[in-house]
Amino acid sequence: METAAIAFLKQNDIPYSTMEYPENGPIAAKDVAAYFNFGDESDRLFKTLVTSNRKGSHYAFCLPSGKKLDLKKAASLVGEKNLQMVEPDIFQSLTGYTHGGCSPFGMKTKLPTIVDHSAMNWETIYLSGGKLGLLIEVSPSALHHALDAEFASITKE
Repeated sequence: METAAIAFLKQNDIPYSTMEYPENGPIAAKDVAAYFNFGDESDRLFKTLVTSNRKGSHYAFCLPSGKKLDLKKAASLVGEKNLQMVEPDIFQSLTGYTHGGCSPFGMKTKLPTIVDHSAMNWETIYLSGGKLGLLIEVSPSALHHALDAEFASITKE
């Protein structure tokens, strides 16, 4: 099945490869990294988190699977005082994806996207392919070129 993320990558001629794991398998990004035995390269697997301010503006942040988003840094980067994680009932209608299968590519609503600067340490990174059980491998520059993503430090130290 082609996901919105895969369709977006094809439509924009972005080179990618895929890796699959059981859909009823791990959901948390850190558990997916363990499933694939990424070991020392576990920071190549990025999760996509969606936040909002109190006025209803939304932002996407991509960060290594084992790290936590620093909401204060994130808010500052997008010119907000505070951010919080998007409520589950809004999440799917905003992104088109379910929890655990959110890709920054092919969202229903194009969101300002910030990627942790550590992505630039890798030739390619892994992200959700748009559903549980599917990863895509892309170059970090694909996020910048296709989504106008910015790179910055967004994780808690």
